Amino acid sequence: MVSSNRKMAMAGIAGTIVYAIADGFLYLGTDIASDNKISLWQVPEWRLMTSMWIGVIGSLLLLLGFISLARMFEKVFKKAGKFLILPAFLCIGGVLYMHFTLGVYAPLTYNSAVKAGVSAEQFSVLLKNAESYMNPLTGVLVVLGYSTEIVLIYGILSGKFGLKKRLLPIMFGGYFALVAVIVLIAKITGEYGLLGSTESLLEMTFFIPAFCYWKKEEQKCS
Repeated sequence: MVSSNRKMAMAGIAGTIVYAIADGFLYLGTDIASDNKISLWQVPEWRLMTSMWIGVIGSLLLLLGFISLARMFEKVFKKAGKFLILPAFLCIGGVLYMHFTLGVYAPLTYNSAVKAGVSAEQFSVLLKNAESYMNPLTGVLVVLGYSTEIVLIYGILSGKFGLKKRLLPIMFGGYFALVAVIVLIAKITGEYGLLGSTESLLEMTFFIPAFCYWKKEEQKCS
């Protein structure tokens, strides 16, 4: 069981990388920093469909990672762990919602609307109306999802996970170093669509503590 939990945590880490690749198909070649959302949606349909199928694989891997995380929470926090993990499961729901609804379905809808004769200006008005309903939900999902980070940081700093505190600066420092490299490459090449993958990679910080925890438990059993 301990070994399978460690492997599922590894699957979660892999899932964040797979999702970063899926995001690449959505955002490469676009001006991700633009306030004009239409510019983000002018993506060939084959790339959108490729991103969708890669995202399906990434979603399965992330789900395995979250199961590993849930088992760690339950083992460490007992009954409270079942409640503490709920925001994390909402997070995977948010990932699916943002990738498939906002990332894939919205551009496909835009492409279909253009083919049907709807102008970009008309679609922009429809987009603003839709966002007025979706933005509150998006905000709630982000807050609830990343509240898991607070639990993980608390568990490491308090010693409840039995992990060394230096894991935090190594983990987050490594992430920000990676982002800095991506930003540097984007500036050199002018390909700012690379930045679209950075958020997916941040979710790796959910599963690294779980992997380290189950690896520690596996060593105790051997």
